[in-house]
Amino acid sequence: MEDIIIYILIAIFSFGLGSIPFAYFFGKFALKEDLRNSGSKNTGALNTLRASSRKYGSVIGVLSFLCVFLLDAGKAVLAAYLATGLINDQLVAITIATFFVVLGHNYSPFLNFKGGRGAASFFGVILFYNPKAFIGYLIVLLSCMFIGEVIAKRPASKKFFKRAISNQIIGRMVGEIIGVFYIGLVAPQLFLAALVTTPLIIIAHTTRIKDQIKKIKAKTYLND
Repeated sequence: MEDIIIYILIAIFSFGLGSIPFAYFFGKFALKEDLRNSGSKNTGALNTLRASSRKYGSVIGVLSFLCVFLLDAGKAVLAAYLATGLINDQLVAITIATFFVVLGHNYSPFLNFKGGRGAASFFGVILFYNPKAFIGYLIVLLSCMFIGEVIAKRPASKKFFKRAISNQIIGRMVGEIIGVFYIGLVAPQLFLAALVTTPLIIIAHTTRIKDQIKKIKAKTYLND
């Protein structure tokens, strides 16, 4: 019974921590705009990059991205780290904390239960607990995104990689799924966290997935 209470408290704390919309605050105070009305209209690191690059150039854009990414990643790491201090089973502790941080991030009470897409928070946990696994996971994601662009017949150009990272959502989601099994092989203590959290990330990208499919069917995707 005591363990169940601890699990519930960790879940509540993690959800609350995850719900802090750092990108939204950054947009409001640093960029003077509401990211929910800009770009992909989500409060995450990538949309911060788009908005800040458009207003202040690529250098400021990258710095803004890093700032928000580290904050979103940091809140997940903090939740997981505290959870492992309360629960002996590291796999369970990391799983509960990661899932509820991403849930809070994606459905923040501060933003009427809307928010970002949770990737930065999830990436932060992988990076903190197993940097080698994170590098491999990132390679899987990028490879799937680039392959997706090739399959979509995106012509080779200087903007190929930039467009793949920004627009290739289907390839990325395929990479996310493959990445779960990759993590299971190289970082078993993170596998359950990846297994239960990845669906939250995919669900949060549903609109963009549908949008890309429409563009492919209408043969307008390559115009992005």
